[in-house]
Amino acid sequence: MFDYHIVEHVIELWGRDQQSAGLHLNFNLVKNIMETVFLTGLKREEDRAVQVSVSLAPPSFFPNEARVGENVVLSFDKRLPFTVDALVKLAPAFDPVTTGIAVCPSEDDPSQLDIWGAVFSTRRGRSRFDALPFTVTPPDILTISSSKTGSLSIFRGENIIARFNAGKFTEPTPTPFTSSLMGWNLLKVVRGHRGFKHYGARYWNVYRDVIDRLLVESAKLNHGGTIVWLPEEELSASSSWILPKYVVHNGPEGASLLDHLCALDQKREDRLSRMEGEGNETVPQSRAVEEGILECKRHIVEHVELLANLTSVDGALILTDKLQPLSFSSILIAPLWYGETIYGPNDEAHNMGQVNLTRYGTRHNSAVNFVGYCPGSVTFVISQDGPIAGLTRKDEETVYWWPDCLSRLWAS
Repeated sequence: MFDYHIVEHVIELWGRDQQSAGLHLNFNLVKNIMETVFLTGLKREEDRAVQVSVSLAPPSFFPNEARVGENVVLSFDKRLPFTVDALVKLAPAFDPVTTGIAVCPSEDDPSQLDIWGAVFSTRRGRSRFDALPFTVTPPDILTISSSKTGSLSIFRGENIIARFNAGKFTEPTPTPFTSSLMGWNLLKVVRGHRGFKHYGARYWNVYRDVIDRLLVESAKLNHGGTIVWLPEEELSASSSWILPKYVVHNGPEGASLLDHLCALDQKREDRLSRMEGEGNETVPQSRAVEEGILECKRHIVEHVELLANLTSVDGALILTDKLQPLSFSSILIAPLWYGETIYGPNDEAHNMGQVNLTRYGTRHNSAVNFVGYCPGSVTFVISQDGPIAGLTRKDEETVYWWPDCLSRLWAS
C-alpha cells in the first residue's frame, strides 16, 4: 500500500536524531504498522472514524514496574495478533493522544507483530494553556497515530517526524505565524493591542498560541469550515464581501483574557524575584496568583472552544483581531480574484509554485477571492479530511497560500 520510498523516508527521519539511541527500525515492521493503522483509520464505529495510536516497543523496553512520574505500561495476559480487526476492537479503550497500543515482533515469527499491551505517555500538558504541566516524557519509541480518516501522524517519542494526509507525505515545518508574512500581518495589528503595549513579546506569544489552539480545536471537530480574521479597522470596508447568517451581538472578546494572563504571569515572575531576594513571600499570596493563572487559562480554553464550535456550522466564522466573533455560517461573496495565488514563503515542499485552484472547491476559492479584496485579512480554510490552509495577501497582485498550518501541532 505505502510505496517503499515513503517507509524508507520514515526510517531516515527517525535516524536523524543522533543524540539518543532509540530502537532499530525494521523496514517490514514499520510498513506493517503504517498500513494496519491506516486501514484501521478507514473503519467507522457508530458512524465515527476509528482513532488509534500504535507504539513499536518490546516489553523489555520497560523492564521495571512503573513508578510515580514514569510512563504507565499495561501488559495483557496473552499476546494478540496485530490486525485491523484487533485494533478496531481495542481502539475505544485507549485515547490515541495519551496511549499507544504496544506491539512487538512475534515470538513465533519475528517478521510479524503481536499486541502485548499499551503504553500511557500523554502528549498533553505541554501547551501554554494546559491547566497543569505534565512532566512525563514519552519513551523514545516509534508511535503511529490515526486521528482522521486517511491520515497518519508519525512520532519519535514526543516529537512528530512526519505526516501522511490526503495522499501527501510531509515533514513537519514551523507554523506560518512565526517568520512569515502571515505572522507579520497578525503582529502588525496585535501591536496596537493594550496587552502588547504593556507586555510586548509576552503578549504576542500568548496571542499566537491562541490562534494555534483555535486551529487545533477546529480540526478536532472533523468538520470543514472557514475562519476569517479581520482587523477592526477593516470591518467596514470588508462588509461588502460578507453575507452573514448568524450575527453575534456583544460577543465575548478574547484579547482581554490574554492581557489578564500576561499580567498574572508578570506578577508571578515578580513574586519569584522577591522570594529570591527577600524570602518573605507568604504562601496565601503565592497560591492566589497560581490559582488566578489556572482560572484564566480555563477561561481562555473555553473561549477558544466556543469559537471552534462556531466553525462547525457550514459557512465562515468572522473574527476580529480582538478574538471577538461577529458572525458565523457567513458566506464570502467577494468577486473573482484575478491575481496570482502562490504557496507561501518557507514552504520548501512547494517551492513557491502557483496554486492550482481548479483542484479545490468553493470554500477554498471563496477564501482566495475574499483575501484578494481584503488586504489586511487572514483566512484559514479547514478541510474535513485534510490540513488547514492559511491565506493572506502579499500585494495587489499576489495571495500567499500556506497548505498546512497544523504541521507541528499535536492534534494533526
